[in-house]
Parts: sequence; structure tokens; C-alpha cells
Amino acid sequence: MNDNTYLSASELLTRFRAGSLDPADYLETLLATAKRQQATVNCAAGIFADEARERARESGRRWREGRARALEGVPVIIKEETAVKGWPRPLASLVFKDKVAAENHPIVDKLLEAGAIPYFQATNPEFCVLGHTWSKLYGVTGNPWSLAHSCGGSSGGSGAALAAGVAPLATGSDMAGSIRIPSSLCGVYGYKPPFGRLACTPTDEYFAQAVEGPMARSFDDLVLMQNVLAGPHPNSYTTLPFTPLPTEYGDLQGMRIAYSPALGHAALAPDVQRNLLRALEGLRGRGAVVEEVDIRWDLEQINKVLLDGLRAIFVDEFMNDIPDADADKLCSYVRHLRDQAKDAPVSIMPSALLAQQLHREMQAKVWGRGYAAFICATLVSTQLPADQDPVAQAMLELDGQPVEAYLGWCLTPAFNLLNRYPVLAAPTGLSDIGVPTGMQIVANAYDDETVFRVAANHARAGSSRLFVDQFPPAC
Repeated sequence: MNDNTYLSASELLTRFRAGSLDPADYLETLLATAKRQQATVNCAAGIFADEARERARESGRRWREGRARALEGVPVIIKEETAVKGWPRPLASLVFKDKVAAENHPIVDKLLEAGAIPYFQATNPEFCVLGHTWSKLYGVTGNPWSLAHSCGGSSGGSGAALAAGVAPLATGSDMAGSIRIPSSLCGVYGYKPPFGRLACTPTDEYFAQAVEGPMARSFDDLVLMQNVLAGPHPNSYTTLPFTPLPTEYGDLQGMRIAYSPALGHAALAPDVQRNLLRALEGLRGRGAVVEEVDIRWDLEQINKVLLDGLRAIFVDEFMNDIPDADADKLCSYVRHLRDQAKDAPVSIMPSALLAQQLHREMQAKVWGRGYAAFICATLVSTQLPADQDPVAQAMLELDGQPVEAYLGWCLTPAFNLLNRYPVLAAPTGLSDIGVPTGMQIVANAYDDETVFRVAANHARAGSSRLFVDQFPPAC
């Protein structure tokens, strides 16, 4: 590992500005890292070195001429699902292995306009419908902290690449936890913004459960990236106006924060709970009043209703477009969804009704009682194999409890139903097997600044040492 491999974007900008590091030279360091990790972690869907080198040389000129932009010269990881014009975009599927993106996703435009250098395309599961990252096209992506264990999904390649030192920033997307799951398992920060905060692609305007968002190794970098990505784009008519987030935050003196360790889930692992409680103590040390509230949701029902809603909006129609002749090319988990699409039709209405019910409970127990934020774990366990197949093994046993294998170990889906809530995923430390754990920081609708304020204080409290003095052994 080069001494500069794990520099943050903020540190890079400082060094570029001072002239002590050149963007083109730094890119070569990361290209070597990207090549090296592929033999172990396997998180690259593609590496686009030539165009990145050209952009890095241009960034160097801009720095020397005093024309640098907000992310000038900072290399960025792009989730394969996130379209970059001219890059392959097969959605990890052999069925679409020859597809190429015709235009940039709006957030890619924003990154390029800010001077960032997309160069590394990160793996995701086929059609982004799994909480792990493996497919027939790309194989299994491992977790840099423990290669045999899951890096999460569907933005698992982005999380793994951040942890492997491939770049300091990454894009992700989240329709059932796909930013927050890999953020937790890879030990990085991730943000699921409220719907409308970031521009979506045309035709995705009604897909409110799913949003794009930033991922980064450090809190300060997450703020930096979110401020670049947020706000209107010419191709999107649903994006809200955006006031940039502060880059400096005061303490939490007097802020009331509610928590429920696992939303009533019976299988919360002791090491996940230990790290969560330590993080909460860190927030108390920053002045917050942190109190447990009784939130016990039917998580199995939430998962089913969310998935049915996703099927109604997107999945069933998409699966029915795949010819029968191509069915054998699909991964087991996609074939399973395709089979479901042939069954009885599903509706989006239960999602809307359940979201309203969940919000009313949050209003009664959290927001209406004066709490500014709510915290829970992201996952109940880290004991998840990298190649776990929920079709071959429908149930898992976690901490002595039977758990449904597809989403039963996640505490994320409720906040995709509550899709106007901002949710920030923050690392809390390492589990007993050396895989990171994480927590979700939640605020009421469109109150982005509160989750960032809480996360800033969590970072300053230092209860997690990941990427400070603890680094993945696989790298």
C-alpha cells in the first residue's frame, strides 16, 4: 500500500492546491491499487485509464492556472448501474452484456462539471436486486476486511472499492438499503438522501423508493460529495432546490436523539449492539441526550410490502421483457424474481399505506416527542458469506434465530418506504470477525442537515477508528 493510497478527497484537494501532489501522479498510484485489488477483492467492472489520464492532466493544468473546480482532480468510483456515456452498462447481466450507456446519469454530469475523474466502474449484482455483490458476469466481490464475507449490495462494489483504497469517493444507489448495507459492511459513510434531493434519470420520477447517493471513507468527504451532487439538473423536473450543507458543525448540546437498537429484530448480534452503544455514548459525550424508544416493527411485512411495491413500479415489467431464451443466463436470484413476475400482479398502494402508518408511529414516538434524530443499527449481523444465495438457502441462522435470507438481516427497507426521510449510514467499528458494523442516522422528512450534524459529531467523537488507524488486511 502506497502511503498516499488512503488520502481523503479533502486532503487531496489541499495537496493539489499546494502543488505538493499532482493529479496525474496520484491517479497512477490508484491505477496500481485498482489493478492489485482485482486479484483479491474483485470489485472492478471496468477501469478506464486512458480517459482518466487525460482528465488528470487537464486538472493539473487547472490547478496551476488557478481555475480549479470543487473536486478538481479527485478520482471517483462509479457504480456500474450509474450510466457514464460510452461505458458498458450491462447491469451485471449476461443478457445485456453488450449494452453501452448513451448518456450520463445527472450525478455523473455534476461530478464531471466539478472536475472529478471517474475512472473505476464498480461491480453490482445483476439488476441490483441483491444485498450481496455477485453475478455470472463479474463473479464474487469480496469484502476487503474479510474476503470470504459479504461486502453488501447492491452498491457493494462501490463500498469494497472505497475500502480497498481505489478512490476516496463513490456513487451508490439505494432502493432497499443498497447504499447503507455496503457502507456498514465495508466501514464507510453513505447517504440515502430524501427523494428529490438528487436528480434522477428520466423515467425514474415515479420510482421514489430508489435514490442515488454518495459514499465516502470520511464524513467530511461525504459532505463535499453531497454538495456537488445535490440540486437541479436540466434533464430532471423533480429535483428540489438545494442549500449547500455546512462543512463545519457545532456540538450536540441539548439535542435529543432517540434510538432503537434493531427495530425489534430478535437476531441482533452482540458485537453489532456493542459497537452501536459505544457510538451512542460518543454522541452523549458531544452533548446529546440519547434515549431508547420502543419501536417494534413487523420487519417481515415491511420487506414484503417494499418488494411488492418495487415489483409493481419496475421489477415485473423489466423481468417480463427478458426473453425465455435468455432465462438460463440469469442468476438464481433474478430467475426467482422473474418467476414471481409471472404470478399474481402486485400494487404500489400497500407501500404508500404502510409508509403512512410507519410515519405516524415515528411522529407519535419520536418527532412529536421532541427528538431531532433517530438511530438504529444498519444490519443485525456481519456473519454473511460473500456468495450467499438466498434462493439456494432461503433461511439463515443468526445469533440462534432463524432469519429470512433475502432481506431478513437488514434494518434498511423501512426507510425506503419512508422515502422522504434522509438516512446517513455511519461506521461504528469492527465486529468480532473483523467485518465493520454500522448505524443509520435518520431525521424527519427533508431535514438533511440534522443527520449530517449528528454524523459530524459521531466522527469527531472517534468511537470508530476505521480508516484512521485500522485498515483492511486484504489491502
